Amino acid sequence: MTNRSPHVVGAGETDIGLRNFMLGTYRYMAAAMAVTAGVAYFGGQMIQANPQIAGILSSPFMLLGFVIAIPFLFGGVARKIHTMSLGGMHAFLFGFSAFLGVFMSMVTIFVPGMIIAKIFFMTVAMFAALSLFGYSTERNLSTFIKYAFAAFLGYVAINILGAFFPALRPTGTLDIIINVVALAAIAMITAWETQMLKRTYYSVAGNTAMANKMSAFGAASLLLAFVNMFNILLSLFGGGE
Repeated sequence: MTNRSPHVVGAGETDIGLRNFMLGTYRYMAAAMAVTAGVAYFGGQMIQANPQIAGILSSPFMLLGFVIAIPFLFGGVARKIHTMSLGGMHAFLFGFSAFLGVFMSMVTIFVPGMIIAKIFFMTVAMFAALSLFGYSTERNLSTFIKYAFAAFLGYVAINILGAFFPALRPTGTLDIIINVVALAAIAMITAWETQMLKRTYYSVAGNTAMANKMSAFGAASLLLAFVNMFNILLSLFGGGE
């Protein structure tokens, strides 16, 4: 007999659709990352020409505003995603990537290019491994995610406190421990976000417009995780050769 099971065909079609959805998300992310890198580079050039801008961007109030803005941005878009156009979602993705680039511009001034490149490739390798794990694992990572978010929020709070009160900024071994914990937390968050993207696809399969919007939204979330991972790795290993 040559008849094929409809269930098997359907599963195969779903797998192809999932693969295309995930590849589309990573293409969005790569494009957004290019925007972040471009804004960071040219922003760094502008800061070098106008040093007073560095004082503004390094202000603890700017850091606080940056941290507060992120959940509001993502929360607002998430609430309106069903009514937003794909163009509006693209505007959010690339606008947010440029927003990240502004704050990453300080890195291009104070960190040598070779170290930036080294940490970038470390981040790419770690991010790729975690995404593969999140995609392939059958274990529900949601069980652990609340602890990862709590640990990462603690890390953010410590950084904000240290920005306002430099005397309280962790140093030495304590600083290393805090960064290692934060790295473990963002690693879990990255894997979980990939797993959630996979589940998101199955919830919107058949709705091409919504799938494209969710893909762009997921790319913004993954880009944020990548930038956080990069900054933590830079803190741990960016001290030079």
